[in-house]
Amino acid sequence: MRFERRNVLLTGGASGIGLAIARELIAEGARVLVADRDRPGLEALADQVPDPGRLESVVTDLAQPSAPAELAELAEARLGSIDVLVNNAGLMRQTPVLEISPEEWDELFAVNLRAVFFLTQAIARRMAARGSGAVVSVSSVNAFRTESPEAHYNATKAGIVAIMRSFANELGHLGLRFNCVAPGETVSAELAATFTDDDRRQIRDYLARVPLRRVATPAEQARVVLFLASDDASYVNGETIVVDGGELSGDWYDTEARPPVPRRLEGIEGPEPGAG
Repeated sequence: MRFERRNVLLTGGASGIGLAIARELIAEGARVLVADRDRPGLEALADQVPDPGRLESVVTDLAQPSAPAELAELAEARLGSIDVLVNNAGLMRQTPVLEISPEEWDELFAVNLRAVFFLTQAIARRMAARGSGAVVSVSSVNAFRTESPEAHYNATKAGIVAIMRSFANELGHLGLRFNCVAPGETVSAELAATFTDDDRRQIRDYLARVPLRRVATPAEQARVVLFLASDDASYVNGETIVVDGGELSGDWYDTEARPPVPRRLEGIEGPEPGAG
């Protein structure tokens, strides 16, 4: 197993992509401390991972300026040395550019960017003392193409890519690696179960520009995170892997010539009644 005897600190691991990352890491032998502000989600984690004995959790609010340093200390106390840090915690808001308040701007930057920088800094200091370690941060396809009305979210996700490249450039000589995963549209089964007809219409419209014509599962994103965190990616540093089904590869000049989106949305809707 790739993460046997490895200790991992994972933020935002109570649901969605983060939960899938926790599952995959534990299945591969890691001890994982999951930090999240979702207390009920953390309390349910033990029933959702393959080996609860490898799981630790802590409730924390990364919007608080002191939280990254405190979390780094707690992780070291709970696990000992940290071999891998996964920055997955993040907020998303949809607000038109003329309506974004300073308070909303600061909230997103506090969680999505400031916490990523200072938690990475705190953990990297410890990794540098040992001469090894990997950090993987979850950015977004929005780091490379603008989606509206999400200007502040777009900015934070682009900033994550720049921050990881800066750490990679400055600390690579110490044996540390810093990389990103940039997910495209990703939907868990739990989220899909809550979708309204309007939600499904929006997903269908979105998938018209995704060549694979389906959403990603959280597990598909998690496996790329694990690749970058593992020794399989031992010479990968300062990179971002975009996991978007080909969305950024381009679009059709004549949009009416696009291949159609399937009538049943894989990962969103169940099979046709009576199918199989």
